[in-house]
Amino acid sequence: MITVIGTELRRSNARFLAVVLALAFLLLFVLKPDLTSHWLGYTDYQSSTLFLLVPLALAGGAMLGRREGRAGVSELMTSTGRPPWQKAVPSAAALAVAVTVVYLLFLAFGAARIGASGGFLSLGGAVPVLVDTTILIGAVWIGLAAGRIWPSPVLPPMLAVLTLVAQLAIDFIAGGPDSRLNSLQLSGQPPGADWESVNAQAVLGHLVLGLGLALAGLLMVAGATRLVRTAGLAVLLAAVVLTTLVSPTGTTGRFQVDAAAQELVCAEGTPQVCVSAAHQDELAEVTPPARRALTLLAKLPGAPTRAVEWRADALDRGDSTQFWGTTPKIEPGTVLFSFRGYSGASSPDGVTANLLYGAGTWTNGCKPGDDVALGAVGAWLLGTDSLPLGNSGILTTGEVEQRIRATVTALRQLPEQEQVRRVTAVRDAANACRSDDVLAILTEGRTP
Repeated sequence: MITVIGTELRRSNARFLAVVLALAFLLLFVLKPDLTSHWLGYTDYQSSTLFLLVPLALAGGAMLGRREGRAGVSELMTSTGRPPWQKAVPSAAALAVAVTVVYLLFLAFGAARIGASGGFLSLGGAVPVLVDTTILIGAVWIGLAAGRIWPSPVLPPMLAVLTLVAQLAIDFIAGGPDSRLNSLQLSGQPPGADWESVNAQAVLGHLVLGLGLALAGLLMVAGATRLVRTAGLAVLLAAVVLTTLVSPTGTTGRFQVDAAAQELVCAEGTPQVCVSAAHQDELAEVTPPARRALTLLAKLPGAPTRAVEWRADALDRGDSTQFWGTTPKIEPGTVLFSFRGYSGASSPDGVTANLLYGAGTWTNGCKPGDDVALGAVGAWLLGTDSLPLGNSGILTTGEVEQRIRATVTALRQLPEQEQVRRVTAVRDAANACRSDDVLAILTEGRTP
């Protein structure tokens, strides 16, 4: 049987289909390189490429299904003594091998690329992609069955176009992100943070769809009677309905906070600097600016001796205020900084400013206080007239920057001990979630 499948791989369009899928994936990869730099983002993006790969798989299967009709040997093939499933297995297996190998090669490519840079890898992140291979196999088998039933030259492109249009139409039919119809869309929203992964319910939904498509395709391709082939169509419809029932709903319903991706990875030496495992490949670059900030923060009494990347305790809904409250989330001796998301530094050179803003209070779980006071405190610690916030993830206006300069200038005219006292008081107030009067503490009520 292996020899027969190998022969079918050579004589069918399976290799051509593999090349087409590979080129399509490469195109999508080039278009969205920012979504593929971290493991969980990479695997989620690979899963979303099914939006284009499934229509191509359907078309490829239909092209092979038409082969017997084009050769004019349909009657000869059906007159042989072998059961239908034996005649169908080589073609179906060749297509399944082609799409599976291509899809898993790109998973391996991503793992090698991210692993070579020292990035975070996990088996859990690969599970959704492994499950998605069943969807590709099911799609190519259904295309094969359709091509045998209706060997028209317009069938392959028609299947591809209709599948794309159907996915696009779901947005208009669903009527909102909480509709269960959205589970049939193969390109979902990306995760909100690098430590968010696809949850078990979403994986189950894709598994149900994939197994349903594969079983339906197999019944329609290898069925000996019209009743069996009709049963395949019933299985297909049941799989679609069941997928909508078991899949999660909502924009963030398919994700979870991945504990393994949030584990801390710390640099050697002191003062200690730690980042989440999801960003471990950037630890070497983050450590020097973080240690510089810790050295500058040491000007104040009770200064932290350890800098740790802030990590969310919930899914990111795209609103930073969801992580603000009235209860500080700090631990003695540790200062938090935000990196790659949630108002975080977009590059290592923004980490210092992110840490100095508000004397290390930017990500303490409290609602930030006055931008002028927090920026002035950071600039005072840095020894400059303003705090360079370009890559820090913190946004200010030109008017605020002018007021920061004026506040720092006035602060430096005071005795050094008084300067330290006021800056320390602002830090302590911000760490106690007092955000309404921090500027007054710094200026004693005078408007800068």
